Amino acid sequence: MNSLENKPKILIHAYGNPGRGDDGIGNAFIEMCQPWLSHESAHHVTTENSYQLNVEDAYTMSEYDIVVFVDATKAEVENFSFSKVRPESQSPFTTHAMLPSGALYLCDELYGKQPKTYLLQVRGYEWEMLEGLSERAEKNLWKAFHFFRAQLDEWIFTEREHEHA
Repeated sequence: MNSLENKPKILIHAYGNPGRGDDGIGNAFIEMCQPWLSHESAHHVTTENSYQLNVEDAYTMSEYDIVVFVDATKAEVENFSFSKVRPESQSPFTTHAMLPSGALYLCDELYGKQPKTYLLQVRGYEWEMLEGLSERAEKNLWKAFHFFRAQLDEWIFTEREHEHA
C-alpha cells in the first residue's frame, strides 16, 4: 500500500501582503514550512500563497482533507491563535473580503465538501508599506511555526491510527 494513501491531504494557504510589513506573516510562514516539508518528504501537504482569499479557493479546498489558513492579525492575542473554522454565509457577498468561513461555506455549497478547516492567526504590529517583519512579529511567527509542526505531526499520526484500527 502506498504510504501517501494513509495520510490526509493537507493544504496550508497563507494570505496577506508582504509589502505591508507584518501583513506578510503568512508568506513568511510558507517560506519557513517549505524546506521542512521537503526534508520530511511531506508530499501530501501543499502550500499556497495569495494576497487575499477568493471564490476560487472554495474549489481548491474541496480537494483536501484538512485546510489551514494562515494570516496576520491585529487582534490582542498573546502570540498567535489557532481555531477551527465553521462555514458561514457571507453577506453581502464581495470577493474583496472573503473570509475562511465564507470559503468553507462555498466549498460545501458548491462541491458538497467540508474539509476540516482551521485558521492560524499570528499577531503582527507594523502595517506600513515596507517589506520584512517586525522583530516581535517574527518571534510570534516562530512560536506559531513550532506549534504547527507539532499539530501536523498529530494529524498525520491520528490519521494513521484510524487507518490501522
